[in-house]
Amino acid sequence: MEGKWHQGILCLYNLHACALKRCMSIAVWMKYKDLLEGKTPRWLSPVEAKARKRPNMEAHWPKYWEIIERTGDNWKLQSQDKLKSKVRDWLHYAQIQEVFKMDKKVGFQVEKSKLETELLEPKTKVLSRMYNLLLKWNTQDEIVKSAMIKWAQDVGHNIMSEDWERLWNTGMKFTACNALKENIMKMVYRWYMTPVKLAKIYHLSDNKCWKCQEAEGTFFHLWWTCPKVKAFWEMIYNELKKVFRYTFPKKPEACLLGMVDRKVSKKDRTLFMYATTAARILIAKHWKTQDLPTLEEWQTQLMDYMELAEMTGRIRDLDEEIIEEDWKKFKDYLQKHYKLYEC
Repeated sequence: MEGKWHQGILCLYNLHACALKRCMSIAVWMKYKDLLEGKTPRWLSPVEAKARKRPNMEAHWPKYWEIIERTGDNWKLQSQDKLKSKVRDWLHYAQIQEVFKMDKKVGFQVEKSKLETELLEPKTKVLSRMYNLLLKWNTQDEIVKSAMIKWAQDVGHNIMSEDWERLWNTGMKFTACNALKENIMKMVYRWYMTPVKLAKIYHLSDNKCWKCQEAEGTFFHLWWTCPKVKAFWEMIYNELKKVFRYTFPKKPEACLLGMVDRKVSKKDRTLFMYATTAARILIAKHWKTQDLPTLEEWQTQLMDYMELAEMTGRIRDLDEEIIEEDWKKFKDYLQKHYKLYEC
């Protein structure tokens, strides 16, 4: 498959009698391409992106896997001397280098993707392969995949399978409390009823957000993009920066799903999970109202969770010093900023 991955446009050429072109519009492809290729694909050709197209021409442009090389964790374009059989002149090389710099920001796919191995490489029975692959995706863990796709659409980028696995395997083990784990599961599966969903079920005319009363009350709007909810998360984010005494990216997948950013120190991640879970549970308590939790409610909830953490430690036979270290920054924060906790 050859295509302009760049500048938000996909132009398909000579894809096994244009099978994919007939099945998929550019708009649909742009919506879902990140789910198929999380990073810049191996099969993409920056040479093609800068080439003139002629009708019925065969595509023999070198792909990324042929013209880039890896040094440690860094990718670089091969020298012009190495690529002299593949590029016309220095100007052509400079144009390719420009495209490479743009794609490098996204990163490069190291291994072959399913799209490449199951659809692009085979030369026969392409439509059958496409159908079987779609059928496999549709019937294998359908509910989980549906939720994962919706989350990727909401946050605006693909959430890698490694992040989901980390959440399942380790992310939810920060506590032994089932009520807290249940909240994460409800978020993953998008369990909470929304005005949009209720309007569809009961044929209601009003599907506006319960908080702002302006935009459609979708799941992601009520949890993240509603101006009132956004202000609440901004408050929590600012308080957590005071707690940790450093800054880190504010991402919906971290606050809503517990996929903690790597810029949050490893020793602070347990506290981060308790803090964001407390915020979500408080939002859920005010779910169908215009009210939002206060800072004092969040602090009180988190202080209650300190006791839960101690119980978790006893259940798991953890050293008391580990629990104390997990919560030391929060205790210091309460004492320094609000005089709420006596050490």
